[in-house]
Amino acid sequence: MKCWLAIILAAGFCVLYGADPARELLEAAVKAQRQGDLKGAAAAYREALEKNPKLSLAHHLLGVCELQLGNTTEGIRHLEILRRLDPANRQATYTLLSSYIAIGSLDQAGKLIAVFLRGDLSATGMFLRGSYAMALGEYAKGIRDFQAARRLDSKLPGLSSQLGITYCFANRLDEAVPHLEAALKENPADSNATAFLGWLYKERDRSAEAATLLERAVESRPDDKGALFLLAQLAQSRRDWDRALAILEKVVLMDPSHRAAHVLLARLYQQMKRPDDAARERAIVERLNAEVQALQPKAQ
Repeated sequence: MKCWLAIILAAGFCVLYGADPARELLEAAVKAQRQGDLKGAAAAYREALEKNPKLSLAHHLLGVCELQLGNTTEGIRHLEILRRLDPANRQATYTLLSSYIAIGSLDQAGKLIAVFLRGDLSATGMFLRGSYAMALGEYAKGIRDFQAARRLDSKLPGLSSQLGITYCFANRLDEAVPHLEAALKENPADSNATAFLGWLYKERDRSAEAATLLERAVESRPDDKGALFLLAQLAQSRRDWDRALAILEKVVLMDPSHRAAHVLLARLYQQMKRPDDAARERAIVERLNAEVQALQPKAQ
């Protein structure tokens, strides 16, 4: 999405100059968005749209801005308005499609792909097909589509990361490593690639490298339960029990039904000679197991 945003913002400056009364507001909003003032930019876009509700560029950039702020529903609403105003706007449709996939609205994504991506063999088109297949759990197809996108444009932002993660889901872990390593060279701030590569390094007993990456993942996403749990496992394996305990207690505070965290806590308390705490955690695990069992369909 970042590469599309740069293109959109650059285009924005080219069309701002005219007699439209919303021009100055739109210009201020684009500048604010470029400078990272997303809330200020969003406010200016809304004001511009009050003056001219059919200002397609404002809908587009406000939609992207809302997505960046985490306001997914509002972002998608403006992108859908833009689609109605300007059905031929390819960048807007790409952004809308990636947003549908990201939030799991796969029926809407599938409809858009069937209509909009028909005959689109561009790198971005293949990338979005791969993302859709990955979201559906069709990992082999996702890998094929990502590889096709890579042949067309190996520098497409996010491609190495998505391909590496899809290899992980397909349990083709050795093939995942070089793609995730490439993803972090391209974008060291890629938190998904950081967490997955940290996990792969951990599985390969590359503990020091795994710890460095997982620490980075947790620093950028403090509520990432997956990365936190992996970090706790590493700390426990190094006998850094106090750190492992602190991390696991944070995980179960965030998610009391995190069964694996309770299992590891029980083991950890046992190692720390705290049998009462270990027994409490085992009881929680038994309760969680019973709850899962109760949800299973009963045999006829």
